[in-house]
Amino acid sequence: MICCLIHILGLLFGTIGMILTWIVTIMPYWRLAVLAENNDLIIDGGRIDGEWISRWDGLWITCLKQPQINLICNNYGSMVSLTSDLKAARIFMSFAIAMSVIAFIFSVIGFVLNQCCRCWGDKGSERHCFTLTAGLLYFLSTLLVLIPVIWTTVNVSRRAYDASYTRGAVRIEIGQALMLAWPNIVFLLLGGIILTFLCCCCSLSTCCTEEPCKPSVYKQHPAREERASCSPRMEYI
Repeated sequence: MICCLIHILGLLFGTIGMILTWIVTIMPYWRLAVLAENNDLIIDGGRIDGEWISRWDGLWITCLKQPQINLICNNYGSMVSLTSDLKAARIFMSFAIAMSVIAFIFSVIGFVLNQCCRCWGDKGSERHCFTLTAGLLYFLSTLLVLIPVIWTTVNVSRRAYDASYTRGAVRIEIGQALMLAWPNIVFLLLGGIILTFLCCCCSLSTCCTEEPCKPSVYKQHPAREERASCSPRMEYI
């Protein structure tokens, strides 16, 4: 029962981490750039002067926010407009999504096989391979998310006021996606730790001997056994 609850907890943490990985990857708020006044920015053929503009850079789209204009989001025209950290983040986060989805599938299969083991009384160790693989894949997903998050955060912190890096912006800041990525890393790491060490802490004997679902053998009542033992004496008399 304890192993089952631990497995459910690891499955829950891993699922939350997988969902957050999707959200962080899709969000366009990886980096915020506050554009300066009179920066010759052209939008729909017009020039914006004397206004502060916020530009959000994501992995797939970039958005502009100005007080009199709603949020405008467009795809990147070319890979040249992307910095090296965001280019690498595309690859790392795509692999992180794939690894987290596979880990989720393996953890579900391991949980189902765990329940079947209890019902069938199977003492094989094949079912633990799925749980262990899911835990290792969650560890790999954590690493794949951690690398681009740290890379982008360090670049933004070091070059916040570098004119060559900001490209005409007054300053750049860390976006909400990078802030949300840290809870994402924590959930993926917890899911990996729980599912990995579940196979080490819960042995096969403790997981498979908890009241298997086989039909129980009928046992004769003690009083009836005594009567049966006394029957030869009655026949003798």
